[in-house]
Amino acid sequence: MAKPKYKILIVDDEEDIHSVTKLGLRGLKYKGKRCEFLSAMNGKEAVIMVQDNPDIAVMLLDVVMESDDAGLAACRCIREELGNNFVRIILRTGQPGMSPEKETIDDYDIDGYMSKTEITSNRLYSSIRTGLKAWNELMDLERHKSSLSLIHDCAMSVHSFDPMESSLDRILEAAATISGARMAVLSLETFDESEVPSGYVMHLAPQDDDIKERVAYITRGINQRTGRGQTADTLAMENGVVFPFALHRELGHGWIYLESVEMDELQMQALALLC
Repeated sequence: MAKPKYKILIVDDEEDIHSVTKLGLRGLKYKGKRCEFLSAMNGKEAVIMVQDNPDIAVMLLDVVMESDDAGLAACRCIREELGNNFVRIILRTGQPGMSPEKETIDDYDIDGYMSKTEITSNRLYSSIRTGLKAWNELMDLERHKSSLSLIHDCAMSVHSFDPMESSLDRILEAAATISGARMAVLSLETFDESEVPSGYVMHLAPQDDDIKERVAYITRGINQRTGRGQTADTLAMENGVVFPFALHRELGHGWIYLESVEMDELQMQALALLC
């Protein structure tokens, strides 16, 4: 599967600027991902483009287009009306005297400022790469915040008086949401006060005719590898990842299986914390 590309929006009313910019940024990669270029010819088009593509990472924005402050108006609309604080906005202007750098940066929440007469290929490349790095860090923080919030909500919703199945359902749903997995399986062996064992196997997956057989097959394969469902470490399987799952006070142990999903370090950390 091809990696998704970073989206870079070029906003300028001169077609030659679009061509020259794409040429100067050809081959740009960050963390192994390439770039996709989007274009807008004026401020209004830029706002619509960001509204339709909220995952735009960096925007190169001209100031003077359909009006003397079209770029600044678009910037304010994107930040305040659309509420998009993630896209990194770099202003490019051919008339820097109309928009002094310091005041513009302070007033419009922009991330870079370049005069068209001073732009070099190296400076353009450096500015975009810095913007991609900043956008990545912001997105990682947002995902980490969302994962921690989800884990907190899940933990607060689990009560000792709830049926075990209800609690496990909530935990499994949280794991699937954090990982983005389409199929998730949870297996747990637990004990009551008299040490009588109980077993639970739960799953979340698109319904099809052989789902029960698939869950049974996955469960057998993992238990054969881990030894009655006990594992101290995360396991990489042929078609997924297995996380050890434990109840406090050694009241139970098991695992959560997440099928066919690539996870980064933040997701792995959040899932380990949940389990």
